[in-house]
Amino acid sequence: MESIWPTKAIHVGLMDIGTRPWDAVDVGEPMPPSTLLLLILASVHGLPVDVIPGTEPTRAGSIPLGKVFYSPQSGEVQVDGVLNLNRGFVEYVACTAGVKPHETLVSLDCDPADLQGVLLLLGLTNSRRPESEYDLGPLSGGDRVILSLRFEVLDGEGRKRLRTIRVENCLINAPMERSMARCGFSFTGSGFQWLDPPPGAPEGAAPKEHFMARVTGELVALSHRPWAILDNPLALPYPDGDYFAYSDVLPQHRRDDPPAVTLLLRRAVAGDVDPKAIRMELPPRPLNPDTEAPLREGEGGR
Repeated sequence: MESIWPTKAIHVGLMDIGTRPWDAVDVGEPMPPSTLLLLILASVHGLPVDVIPGTEPTRAGSIPLGKVFYSPQSGEVQVDGVLNLNRGFVEYVACTAGVKPHETLVSLDCDPADLQGVLLLLGLTNSRRPESEYDLGPLSGGDRVILSLRFEVLDGEGRKRLRTIRVENCLINAPMERSMARCGFSFTGSGFQWLDPPPGAPEGAAPKEHFMARVTGELVALSHRPWAILDNPLALPYPDGDYFAYSDVLPQHRRDDPPAVTLLLRRAVAGDVDPKAIRMELPPRPLNPDTEAPLREGEGGR
């Protein structure tokens, strides 16, 4: 598969807007207003943004809820964790530590109830929650949330940079061999359910009501999961989706030494979400030209 990013770079003063496969917007000096505008445009259009460590926005003024940080000034939420994967099949953007690390992009160090509580502080309204993992319809209604990752990378000269990139640009729609649609994520919200006592509980123990994201550890799903807090809003062709981690933009690492990562969350604003993104795109399926009209790209199926 060819790289998603083009291979040329734009030079603006002391800043390189590099769109080589491994590169990004690289900021190594104080930013004049014109450069800041270019950074904003690069971020809106999905390019990775790399800065010198220590020059990224701080958490000054943020309100902690457990290990989740909410900034009333920017409306941004931050949660720290580690990167599990930089290639291969991905079913979740984020789970709690130790949950499904072989198919989860990021493990987050937080209480799921704290994450959902902070998202409610943003005033988000709920989208439709999937009834089961076989509920493949679009998760319509409610608010979309924009997710980004921030992690350390090395530039072409071996210098440390801190990269911020939208989650959709860290994922490949495998059948289409291109990045995930810019759809944001639906705030489905996890819920409560009464569960019987676990094995080994004292005799006569009564059922208890549990916040299910704590039970499952599912935080942000790519394949519709009824107890995740955020989910892929697109209609899906099959229960497990078909997304892969995009190694060209993610840091290389050993499985026993995962790099630190911060998940950034904010409410979507105008221009963040592609309004045409309703279902996961698939290549057009082969048709019988004598009986079927041709389909446009993205309307195919298996």
